[in-house]
Amino acid sequence: MTKYLFSSSTRNGAIFGIIGWFLLIGVISSISPSLSEVTTNEQDEFLPAGAESVEARKLRTEKFPTAGGIPALVVFRAETASGELSSVVGQFTTAVRASDAPDSILSVLSPSKSPVVASPLISEDGTTAMVVVTIDGAPSDPEFGQTVDWLSEKAGAVGAEIEIDTAVTGPAGIINDAVKVFRSIDLRITLVTVVLVLVLLLVIYRSPLLALIPLVIIGTALTLSQSVAALLSQQFDLPLNGQVTAIMSVLVFGSGTNYALFIVSRYREELVLNSNKWSSMRTTMSNVGPSIAGSAGTTIVAMFALTFASFGSFRSLGPMLAVAIFVVLLSGLFVMPAAIALFGKWVFWPRPLIQQSSIDTNGIWHQVGHLVSRKPLMVFSITMVGILIAILPSWMIIPSFNFIDGFPDDAESKQGYSLLAESFPQGLLAPTEIFVESNGSSISDSFDSLEKFAASLANTPGVIKVTGPTRPIGVPVDESNAAAQGAKRFVSLDETTARLELIIDGDPYSAESLELIEELRSTVTKSGLSDTVGIRILIGGETAVQADTKASIDADIRWLAPVSLLAILIVLILLLRSIVAPLYLVFSVIVSFGATFGLSVFAFQQIFGHPGVAYANGVWMFIFLVALGADYNIFVISRIREAARKEGFPDGVATAIDRTGGVVTSAGIILAGTFAVLTTLPLRDIFQLGFAVMLGVLIDTFVVRALLVPSMAAILSEWSWWPRK
Repeated sequence: MTKYLFSSSTRNGAIFGIIGWFLLIGVISSISPSLSEVTTNEQDEFLPAGAESVEARKLRTEKFPTAGGIPALVVFRAETASGELSSVVGQFTTAVRASDAPDSILSVLSPSKSPVVASPLISEDGTTAMVVVTIDGAPSDPEFGQTVDWLSEKAGAVGAEIEIDTAVTGPAGIINDAVKVFRSIDLRITLVTVVLVLVLLLVIYRSPLLALIPLVIIGTALTLSQSVAALLSQQFDLPLNGQVTAIMSVLVFGSGTNYALFIVSRYREELVLNSNKWSSMRTTMSNVGPSIAGSAGTTIVAMFALTFASFGSFRSLGPMLAVAIFVVLLSGLFVMPAAIALFGKWVFWPRPLIQQSSIDTNGIWHQVGHLVSRKPLMVFSITMVGILIAILPSWMIIPSFNFIDGFPDDAESKQGYSLLAESFPQGLLAPTEIFVESNGSSISDSFDSLEKFAASLANTPGVIKVTGPTRPIGVPVDESNAAAQGAKRFVSLDETTARLELIIDGDPYSAESLELIEELRSTVTKSGLSDTVGIRILIGGETAVQADTKASIDADIRWLAPVSLLAILIVLILLLRSIVAPLYLVFSVIVSFGATFGLSVFAFQQIFGHPGVAYANGVWMFIFLVALGADYNIFVISRIREAARKEGFPDGVATAIDRTGGVVTSAGIILAGTFAVLTTLPLRDIFQLGFAVMLGVLIDTFVVRALLVPSMAAILSEWSWWPRK
């Protein structure tokens, strides 16, 4: 890897390399869809195909086509019970069933037009009513969001006449708000990140060219990354989470800027020694190129390991982020050096190049280097004690599955949920559905067995109400009276499948409700009905989807951590051609993650007052922090080895800390700053991820890179490079 790039070796090579880069972007962008066209916010699309809730959704669509869409709960709340509420609900129902209503409306369940089901849809105090509107189509389709907005406008219009509060919530309202939030933040996150990086580069280098050149090249890398991700998603039918644009933006700008800082820092040193801008860049890349490639390699393998995850959000988003880092790596190895070398020393204008004739013994990093190199055991011990203390709050973690709480307060679905919770059981927001399918025979032949099954479900602690063919309004009825009370809506048209609805006591997205799903599945097994020949029972609904999501994430966690760490270890061994140094570098990123996780849990639950930590965030924190944490360690350990060859131990450690302190600190601040942008977004789950990664990068920058890794290198000295000297 001594001659890294043809494009930074000569003027013509640089020009052709840059032109080729822009041509590649143009071609890929012209044939790929936009990233927003291939993203989705439906949780069940990310579950394994065999997950029970996914099978239940398929059966629901097949057997209950009029109920096969996504339900929207339109809530109406008055200050006091009155006939005006019924009038408003009636006007709204008439409008929804009119011929000019959106075609995507599949069915309407209203207390004003369906007296037999009025009881469950009107609160006991008579102040609140809701209308269930089922919407057809994929949430990513514009028509879906337009229908939800239309419902909101109609409800608001009729409610405003007598000052009745209205809101659209339920699964359809929640998904629509999620889509709106992600669409509103995509451009915002990119603009804020660009401005932040531009300001930080100007502050660090005080050179307009050194701020603009990396920014432009990284921006083109982001464009190419998004185009490639969208193309791959389209070709291989991989659903992408709506968070992909925001996360990809901060990751690309953060990593790309770091690579630029490493190149510029070393290029400045080489230009002072050799005025030939091309040979100086060749020397620069022969020294920092392997470190950049290794840093990117650890991130790529960690992200790519997610390809084998069972949870679809990990399985699709991980490889896309790996592709993004690979694109940034290409720009950092081929395009960035070429663009910088074209300008030579003028890239630093208006600051002159000044040779550092002597070491500043008063500099903070010189003093840190001196301390670590002279008293490495003391530094290591004190640092590890601090890290272990920081890890302790990890055991206080409260996992959270309620993403509605994470929505901004002005989100309509969140407001509707609050209105609903004031007068109805919270479980009405997302009822759990149980499907009983017979193999060809009429399900009505099993009426008595169905009622016994429904009764066993109703007796399960945590279940408030069960409705179905044998109890259309929540209480058992004779078979002869069932049809008159609306039982037909719980039986499929071919009469082979029955649908039961369960209202859970409490928040349907809470950890307790997810545990209840597992208890219900156990109840199904014990009921004996599932053992009947030709009978299949499936549990579905939003709570079941969340339960299956948790199970999928749990399954991934068990293998993801060791596989990711092993992959990173292999990359480090290949890069450093050593075994000892890679082992303690991996150790450093593990304890760094532990400290970050512990401090983040404490901050979220004790300082910010969050009810818990988003469950999937633990995995994303691990992947990002382990992958990114290796970046600076590679850069520092490579410089330690280079300096130790000339000066030996411990002087080489002191020199490496002194020489890398400024650039790694700058890189860490920029990377932390880009992830800090995520904390400005109106979604709690993304705020948590951004805060944790920001904190982890700062810990890596000022603790792990400055103290922990150098102290271990100084303690082990030449053994760090074993078995190679």
